[in-house]
Amino acid sequence: MDVTKRRAPLPLPVVLVLAVIAGVALALVIDVARTGGPSGWLARHHLSPPYVAKGQRFDIGRRELYLDCRGQGEPTVVLEAGSGSDSSTWSAVLDSLAETTRTCAYDRAGRGRSDPIERHTLSHAAAELRALLATAGEAPPFVVVGHSLGGAFARVFASENRDEVVGLVMVDTFDPDLQEDWIHPLLGPLRPEYEATLDALRATVETVDSLDWPASEEQLRASSVNGLPIEFLVAPRYEPRLSEEVNAGIEAAWEDAVQSLSPGLVSRTIAWGAGHIIQVDRPDLVIEAVRRMVDWARAIGG
Repeated sequence: MDVTKRRAPLPLPVVLVLAVIAGVALALVIDVARTGGPSGWLARHHLSPPYVAKGQRFDIGRRELYLDCRGQGEPTVVLEAGSGSDSSTWSAVLDSLAETTRTCAYDRAGRGRSDPIERHTLSHAAAELRALLATAGEAPPFVVVGHSLGGAFARVFASENRDEVVGLVMVDTFDPDLQEDWIHPLLGPLRPEYEATLDALRATVETVDSLDWPASEEQLRASSVNGLPIEFLVAPRYEPRLSEEVNAGIEAAWEDAVQSLSPGLVSRTIAWGAGHIIQVDRPDLVIEAVRRMVDWARAIGG
């Protein structure tokens, strides 16, 4: 006699729900595979992988700053985050870059895991970064990668540590000096609007990043990165209120503007498919640009 207990069948609504869940899960697995794995899938959906903090805080005398260095080799890549951001903004590219060479992300004073800071300047922040790297035992040569406002920090750091920096990668950077001098004169009736927007951005970084921006912009204008190779990655932009001819002129002016920083040594790439945070939307482009700069530095270094 069969005394085995049989489970009652699941209700039809439950079966349907489970079937839907299984179908969604299968579709997600297929979608992830088609986009090249988890990193590609996250980038396609403008998502950044979670940052796993592996760094530590170092005492530079005035305060403690957080530094996360991974990988081995020269040159050392230093990642500068944008306004209000910290080391976590590089989570989509940090480990991939560390497979190529020593790569360091850090939190500027007042950000992330670092101590607060009073009102300061770009030059002051550059000095603190150099002190942080020295305290942690991270030696030059350096390739500095800046995103957004981080590009201004990168330019000043490179200028003030000229003998130690071998290249820059600028990721949709905030360059108010170039915009004001090269682009605004081309905007016609839209110029006052763009000038007001730029002034609002200046005020924002003053507030968010505790920067004395008038003094910092003077330092930015006085800085020199001439002679350094520089790669610019820029998000695509188009002003629909201006003619095709004027938009083409603006694009040409941007090319001339970035070339003026280091004539003959600058490349500028449009990051199609990306918004402002290119390292999240198109991490592949950032990784490729940095690797090109590392390869170039190694070639000239013998």
